[in-house]
Amino acid sequence: MSWMISLVIILSIHEISTQKFGSNGVKKKSTDCESHEKCSDCLHQLECVWCIEPFESFKTNNESTMSHCVLRNSIEQVFCPPDLLIDPSSSETIITQRPLQSAQSDNVQITPQQMKLTLRLGEEYKFNFQYAQAKNYPIDLYYVMDYSASMEVHRMKLAKLGNKLAETMKKITSNFRIGFGSFVDKLDMPFVSTIPEKLITPCTFNKGKYKIQCVSPYSFKNHMSLSTNHTKFSSQVSEAQVSGNLDTPEGGFDALMQAIVCKKEIGWRYQARHLLVFSTDAEFHIAGDGKLAGVLIPNDGKCHMSGDEYEGYLTYDYPSVSHLNYVARKNNINLIFAIVKSDKDVLRSYEFLSDSIENSNVGALDENSENVIDLVLDNYNKIVDSVLIETNSTENVEIKLTSNCTKPIKNGCSDIHVGEIVNFTASIKALSCAGYNGTPITISFKPAGIDESLTIELDLICGCDCEVPRNPYNFPNSANCSGFGDMVCGVCNCLPGRYGSQCECDGQHSHTLNETNCIQMPGDPVCSGLGTCKCGKCECFSRPNSEQKISGKYCQCDNYSCNREHGLLCAGRGKCSCGRCLCNAGWSGSACECPDGNSTCIREGHSDDGVCSGRGTCKCGKCECSESELYTGKYCEDCPTCMDRCNEVRDCVECKVFRTGTLKGGDCELKCTPYVFQEVEEIKEDELRKGERMCRFLDRKTCSILYKYYYDGDKNLIVKVQKYKRCPPNALVWTLGVIGTIVLAALVMLLVWKLFTTIHDRREYVKFENERKNLKWHRDENPLYRDAITTFKNPCYNT
Repeated sequence: MSWMISLVIILSIHEISTQKFGSNGVKKKSTDCESHEKCSDCLHQLECVWCIEPFESFKTNNESTMSHCVLRNSIEQVFCPPDLLIDPSSSETIITQRPLQSAQSDNVQITPQQMKLTLRLGEEYKFNFQYAQAKNYPIDLYYVMDYSASMEVHRMKLAKLGNKLAETMKKITSNFRIGFGSFVDKLDMPFVSTIPEKLITPCTFNKGKYKIQCVSPYSFKNHMSLSTNHTKFSSQVSEAQVSGNLDTPEGGFDALMQAIVCKKEIGWRYQARHLLVFSTDAEFHIAGDGKLAGVLIPNDGKCHMSGDEYEGYLTYDYPSVSHLNYVARKNNINLIFAIVKSDKDVLRSYEFLSDSIENSNVGALDENSENVIDLVLDNYNKIVDSVLIETNSTENVEIKLTSNCTKPIKNGCSDIHVGEIVNFTASIKALSCAGYNGTPITISFKPAGIDESLTIELDLICGCDCEVPRNPYNFPNSANCSGFGDMVCGVCNCLPGRYGSQCECDGQHSHTLNETNCIQMPGDPVCSGLGTCKCGKCECFSRPNSEQKISGKYCQCDNYSCNREHGLLCAGRGKCSCGRCLCNAGWSGSACECPDGNSTCIREGHSDDGVCSGRGTCKCGKCECSESELYTGKYCEDCPTCMDRCNEVRDCVECKVFRTGTLKGGDCELKCTPYVFQEVEEIKEDELRKGERMCRFLDRKTCSILYKYYYDGDKNLIVKVQKYKRCPPNALVWTLGVIGTIVLAALVMLLVWKLFTTIHDRREYVKFENERKNLKWHRDENPLYRDAITTFKNPCYNT
């Protein structure tokens, strides 16, 4: 009989050790379940459930457990009445779901429109929604133009093409409206001359036989609000006269801000696609430039139109780029920058600007604005032929989007058509309850540039109902807690200084009582060596750094020992909880070092190739190429050992394009007929498209020949060859040239030296001759000689 009891004890010990250490005998990290002492903390772990049943009757097999929080998969082994088990689940309720439709006045492009979700922390919930581009969707197009004198030619061309522009847009939708505004700059130095005469007539210019005077300058003027009167648009553009300013940058940002936020004055409709075309030939003033005129107040992003003109130009500074991006996105504005391409630097500046403003595109106008209609139409098609789903989630909520479209982009699709239904799958995961006060979180899924959205009212399960005051399972000053605490959800919340499962212990006495309840596993130190056991309960030490916390039933958890990346805890992209990183939305991995999704594994401009070019898998944001393939590179795009057709077609390239090589003559036409050759001015090696292969070889004269090949839709091999060879310099010619240059230089230097000395000698000789002519004595006399005999004459002596 004794051996049977021993066997039962051994089996019980084995079961306990298996639960504590795992089947491989390795000590498992304490699950966050049994270490949690509060219901809300327990439910913060997705795999945990809570039982309100008091400790004494909460048993697993024959072993009493000191925790109300257990793993969900072990609930069958635990006796807990169903009405006392707290294991909330997520739920979904669709509030509004109108079907997709295209109607003249009531379009629906996204469905459903409103939902309510209840999520438990850490649980990932997926739901579907649909998007379809409506047919005949209303369009509002407002044209803002630079009316400085240099834009006179473009103004006239736009006036002539106004009706044609309207007719072109009406082919897209019958519900089309167009408006027009212009701008110059702030009316103060150094932007505009403040000389009284210049404020009246800032400039003059010749127009044919006539001299035209500019009108008084202004900041922004709304000439025509959005209207269906398309003829009026052309007349307004023609009648409005140009003005002038001093400096090169213009005040276009003031005009853009007012054109966006002044909805009533401009006439923007709620349910329409908003196009704002901005045309200029100059760069722009930005926030801070207003200080030059003493304008110090930042732009407030509000409408300040008086009549048809902007009156706040000397009160508010120019808006910043980020501010414009914000208001454009908020008001569903699609910006099109139509820039005169006479100055490439100006065009490049607006390309950089477009990169910083969402839902914007840039196009170049020719010198006479002949292509303005094509530019507007092309950029409009870029906007409507793609959909980008914008979300406004916080860091506490992680959102992922996938779709069934053929050409997916990040959070959207490209190359979609009218009536095509795109199915999106959204995944929502609550990461943290920080800052959540019980008020539903509003999250919207909104197609960019459209006044429609799917609104989610998100409730987070961050606590337990039994913790709420006046709940049947919340007993203040409970006798079960020795009168020194409240019984909440079946456990005692003791008053400060009281400890024990029933608050029966005074913290000032008997620190070592029930130390076995403070030991997590046999052989472990009391309270993991990071706390003090008081009446069977661990009180964790405090850290010198107040931001570092030790927690857990056995002081086994902390918020500072998680994995690090580049020296940062959880890579700075998450929070550390009990040795595990809780990553922010968009990141994963043990140290939050891995970006979610596959966008970093798709080569830019080659999205059709798929993830890792279809030859590998994306892990932690990087491609891992398949071992069975021979490809390598950042996107598994290179194959160093693969056979290509470069050598196969090289002889044909020489004979067909350059009339040289081994096939020169009759064999060229005979052997090169399977290939289609195209000559191009230049081939850029860094601009290869999908399926193209770059080739290079040296001919007999060591000249480099560059070409690339690809297959067309009919599987024909197309070979594009650069017209000109790149030949190295001839060594003999260069050597003779260098020698000849040296000899020539020496001769030139010798002639210069000879010329210089000849001139110098001639000058010295002339100088000598001049001095000789100026002598006052005979050339046979020496003016320095004095005779030794002195001779005197007697004037009285007559001979």
